[in-house]
Amino acid sequence: MSRRLIGVGLMAGVLFLGTAVPAVSAQGSTPDDGDRVTLTIGLLQDLSSPNVTVGYLVSDFEVWNLQYASLTDKAAADFETVPGLAESWVASGDGLTYTYTLREGLQWSDGEPLTADDVAYTINRSRDEEWANHYSTVQNLDAVAIDDRTVEITSSVPDPKLPTMDVYIVPEHIYADLSVDELASYDGLDGVASGQYSLTSWRSGQDWTMTKNPNWYGRDNGIDQIVYRVFTNGDAMVAALQAGEIDAAHEVPRSALERLQGDANIETISGEQGSFTELAMNGGAGGIGDGHPALQDLVVREAIAHAIDRQVLFDRVALGTGSVGSVMVPSADPVWTPTLAADETFNFDPARANAMLDEAGYLDTDGDGIREMPDGSDPLNFRYVERSESEPAPAIREFVTQWLSDIGIGTEVQVMDDDQLYEASIAGEYDLFVWAWTPFVDPDPQLSYFTCDQLTTNVDEPGNNDANWCDPKYDELYQQQKVELDRDKRIEIVHEMVKYFHDNATYVVLLEDGDPQAYRTDRFEGWLRQPADTGPVLFSNSSPTYANLTAIEGGSGGGGGLSTGALIVIIVAGLVVIGGIALGVTRSRKTADDRE
Repeated sequence: MSRRLIGVGLMAGVLFLGTAVPAVSAQGSTPDDGDRVTLTIGLLQDLSSPNVTVGYLVSDFEVWNLQYASLTDKAAADFETVPGLAESWVASGDGLTYTYTLREGLQWSDGEPLTADDVAYTINRSRDEEWANHYSTVQNLDAVAIDDRTVEITSSVPDPKLPTMDVYIVPEHIYADLSVDELASYDGLDGVASGQYSLTSWRSGQDWTMTKNPNWYGRDNGIDQIVYRVFTNGDAMVAALQAGEIDAAHEVPRSALERLQGDANIETISGEQGSFTELAMNGGAGGIGDGHPALQDLVVREAIAHAIDRQVLFDRVALGTGSVGSVMVPSADPVWTPTLAADETFNFDPARANAMLDEAGYLDTDGDGIREMPDGSDPLNFRYVERSESEPAPAIREFVTQWLSDIGIGTEVQVMDDDQLYEASIAGEYDLFVWAWTPFVDPDPQLSYFTCDQLTTNVDEPGNNDANWCDPKYDELYQQQKVELDRDKRIEIVHEMVKYFHDNATYVVLLEDGDPQAYRTDRFEGWLRQPADTGPVLFSNSSPTYANLTAIEGGSGGGGGLSTGALIVIIVAGLVVIGGIALGVTRSRKTADDRE
């Protein structure tokens, strides 16, 4: 699956300065620099799981990009397919079979040989068991190991993704001992890597450490370990960056970017790689759950889309980073995203939204400010899930719920962390939520999530369709693009799909997100954007920046503990945000009182 976009922490006032959580570790270790060269990165979201078959957050993918190599890789500049574990490949005459030759002498980090058997095992097992992060690529593939260095991959249908094979290859000597049920609950902390680093410790809610793989085939960047520190407050993370306690920060609060730009030792960027933030509605079409019946009506969804002023969200929440939202972005490559004409968009028009609801019979018959269903039952009072792990979530909620109130729709705000929201989404137990996606380069995975096959009908076998919506026409177009080898024709089909999904209004794309990041320039050099000029340097599609970095001799900063000054800044920032949260609650209650 694509990556659920990493969010910025909200609960800044909850500062864990007391007893540390015990480490969960593959080797029983905790981060300890000693004489090792350590790159320290701050972020505001923990891992969901190191298990490559079940994780779904951008933070998880950063771990896997470093730990598990793929047959082919993607160039930093433009996503061009380049060698990975495979040094070369050739196609059959009919284009259905590709034969890949692996690099000579490949080894896993534990010294076991990495062979074509590992590749064939990964592809075939992930296909048979439908691993979420592999299946859209491997579902029509069959792999055979010809010898230790040669693997033959055959597709049962024309496949426009080939020869690109960027699924994570896992170690057969570890995974073969895990049954289907055991794999589903596996902690993923074996520490066995084919990539540049391996995960050696994870302290949930605090940090995780990745240690250099001595058997990696690529360049030695001189960095012995990477420590990712989880902050509960964006301002605290910024303070740590300025104090030199961390070397880089992801999802920097937009309000802090200008302040950081005045620091001679810090570089700021707002990378773009197709990430988008959406208001999702529970379409309730065939999936499970208890979504409000009004949201199954396209008129209601369209009215909600017309009630939202996305320009305001761009100006006042995103603070001008990224761009105004329009349609679902299926790829990090912008060529796959259509541009809508002005008359094709759901422009901000609350008067039109009110008129649409009136005409459809959704009236406020009891004068309480909330419309009811056309038969007089069920007020249009929707559960609205706010993510606790998102810095802009409170501001987005303030705007969106007020705009919904302006057209006679009430909201009941529920705050959930990402794991809770994931569980609610697969169970269909929500009405509205705001979350975000970061797509892969090929559009197929992102498009696949809204097919009927991806509806969840059993929570023990979750699908990826968190819109709880599907349509036969969309499914037909999906199957067409999946086998179309003519790139221009495939782009046309994908554009038609994206427009059709937009017109059904189960997702209202609020923002095309920039990734605000900052890094110090006095300890490491070689920070690499993907794609060139516009992308982020961290948490990108294939994370090439790490292999390109070099430690600056005598550079300062890094992964030590927080200084007294930084701790003071964190405590003050926490108190400020506690006050801000209290103010937000007070304002929300006042708004509710006004409606009553």
